[in-house]
Amino acid sequence: MNIPILRIPFAEEDKAFIETELRKIFDSGFLTMGKYTHEFEGLFSNFTGAKYAVAVSNGTAALEIILRALEIDGQDVIVPTNTFLATAFAVTHAGNRVVFADSEPASLCLDIEDVKRRITETTRAVILVHIGGVITPQIYELQHFCEERGLYLIEDCAHAHGCAIDGDKAGTLGVAGAFSFFPTKVLTTGEGGMITTNDENLYRKAMMIRNHGKNPELGNRMSEIGQNQRISELTALVGVQQMKKAPILIAERRRVARFYDERLKEIPGISALKLPENVFSTYYKYIAYLDESYDRAQVKKMLKEKYGVSLTGEVYSDLCHTEPVWENYYYCGRQRRDGYAACTRWPKCGCDQRQDGFPGAEYISRHHICLPLYPGLSDEELEYVVGSLKQTLKELQGG
Repeated sequence: MNIPILRIPFAEEDKAFIETELRKIFDSGFLTMGKYTHEFEGLFSNFTGAKYAVAVSNGTAALEIILRALEIDGQDVIVPTNTFLATAFAVTHAGNRVVFADSEPASLCLDIEDVKRRITETTRAVILVHIGGVITPQIYELQHFCEERGLYLIEDCAHAHGCAIDGDKAGTLGVAGAFSFFPTKVLTTGEGGMITTNDENLYRKAMMIRNHGKNPELGNRMSEIGQNQRISELTALVGVQQMKKAPILIAERRRVARFYDERLKEIPGISALKLPENVFSTYYKYIAYLDESYDRAQVKKMLKEKYGVSLTGEVYSDLCHTEPVWENYYYCGRQRRDGYAACTRWPKCGCDQRQDGFPGAEYISRHHICLPLYPGLSDEELEYVVGSLKQTLKELQGG
């Protein structure tokens, strides 16, 4: 049996819907900023419970637009080192300095005590990433801390479509949320992103920034320095289809996760990440920790080569602060030149000093695996994954 990393399910009725609606797009003459973009935004706003939603070109653009709409410029923004580097790049693209912080192995998310240690006089925002579809139970403490310190709390929801804590959806827990629709995500449009917010001023500025800075109140004269960060009508149409299918896709992911929850209890050497009861996850990843005696690379190699089971990428195996980009660039995004600091915006910010001290994130990066999880995995396939994993761990221990 072969279990691939990913299958993206588009049933025949999904394809038929998309094909029919595509003809309407071509007949309309509107290939961007039309009916389907507005419909996608409305459906996503209802899905998250946010008052406003703004469709954009990708998740990185969503984060950058949020930062720019909040007028955060030349400041420090705290980002977990355990995230995809695009989170940090959005900070530098918006003209700020990224400050990395540690994560907790229990939630994979920001360690609030480390966040407090890394606050500076120029910190303006904290970006919380809901890693793997987990909303940290420390969210309330983090909200309170940010409110006390006058900091913006921004959510990176790339992994968290439909996730919630105590009934409150991801994308409504801070000033704004940024979603991605990359092919690996819970809901996908191939490329694309979405901003959610309850802040009307942020919404209006985001709408302008994504569209070259055009201000509808000034007859589309340009009052912001914007970019082309829109999505096409074709992308938005796939988004509409995904929103209509979202309850089924989410239910399928949770079915697979429940299967793993039960069966992993029977396997020595591995333990599933335990979610708090008040957290509703849509399982962007199914995460489990291997005992420290196992070499993850060996586990993945044997599963793939001997059993045909491909494990998905970790979240994450390479931490942001370890990426080679920092050999050539400072944390403000400026290029390093001949060994001396080229940063003039923050002469005392320490841009030339390497950031370190992330023991929680380092543990996460070394010891977790992600099991195959996507809609359509049959019980037979899931039994095979679990059986193959159990045998692999047994063999690697000399059993």
